[in-house]
Amino acid sequence: MKTPTMVFCAGIILIMMSCENPMSFRTKVNEDGSLEKAITFEKGDGELATNNAFGISEKNGWSLKKEQLPQEKNSDKKEYRIQFNKNFKSADEMNNELDINSDSLFHIHSTFEKKYRWFYSYIKYSETIRPINRFKLISPTNYFNLEDSAFIQRLPAEGKSISKADSLYLDLLNEKITDRFATMGMYLEYYQAMEEVVKKNSLGNQWLDTLRKNKDLIYQQVTKGGGNGESDFNFEKVLEQLKISLPKEKAAKDFATLTKDFNSRLNFMSFARDGKYLNEFEMPWTVIYSNADSVEGNKLYWKPLVHKFVYMDYEMFAESRKINLWETVISVVILALTAFVLTRSSKS
Repeated sequence: MKTPTMVFCAGIILIMMSCENPMSFRTKVNEDGSLEKAITFEKGDGELATNNAFGISEKNGWSLKKEQLPQEKNSDKKEYRIQFNKNFKSADEMNNELDINSDSLFHIHSTFEKKYRWFYSYIKYSETIRPINRFKLISPTNYFNLEDSAFIQRLPAEGKSISKADSLYLDLLNEKITDRFATMGMYLEYYQAMEEVVKKNSLGNQWLDTLRKNKDLIYQQVTKGGGNGESDFNFEKVLEQLKISLPKEKAAKDFATLTKDFNSRLNFMSFARDGKYLNEFEMPWTVIYSNADSVEGNKLYWKPLVHKFVYMDYEMFAESRKINLWETVISVVILALTAFVLTRSSKS
């Protein structure tokens, strides 16, 4: 049984060049804390209008604009630009839709904070993309160190040049993500499912021992990836090689059931990995501080590489302020009156 789930591992080497799933996000931040959100799939299948990695659709109140893109020459494939829009009363309300507990969706957490400081009022807004890692049997802390995290944090925006030294480190990091972390994550999920199939069919401990003694063979099956990005992991072939007697149809059905959740998680990781991201904030007032890649007036832009949120949170934030006119006028009047009184007192 060939399982098309090697996509995450086989393609992540080309992570810097990914542009199959270009996405853009826009948030207009209002003074009262309300938010106007737009999420756009710049190029993709028409099914994204009803089934996508954010779990949004017209059914849950998003307005939809769907435009077919010009077809490529000699291609019958139809692709669309799909834009969703929705207004929210608060960041918490938006989090209830975009930061839900699902292993097959993006998790984007937003915060809005407004502070009053007499002369000035401040607004700080942030959005954090949670890690897209969905492997459950492996920990990133066992594969990535502080140097890796620091390197990822200083990576520039998509399309910006990096030094030769950083380029070399990036190649090594991609290899670590691919050949070690992702491959081991898939292997552990498949191996666990195979053990469960053996247990479910009451074959006895001897066959569990056979699996344990042949972990290398199973691992090698996971690492076999074709040029089309599909996995060559063949469950039935492994059973034959290990001479484990199981009814093929039942075993295949059990294995498919046990790996259904994992395949869903892996499909999400594959989609996210292929993303090319652009995020925009439109802030009220004057922007005074942010970690944006570029700023144009009160509009801020980020173009993060997917490395930024493979296994770490990636926060984008901006802070703006306005002068409180009445407080300033009152302060000036008080200072003027104080100066006047002091002057009169000194003269008398």
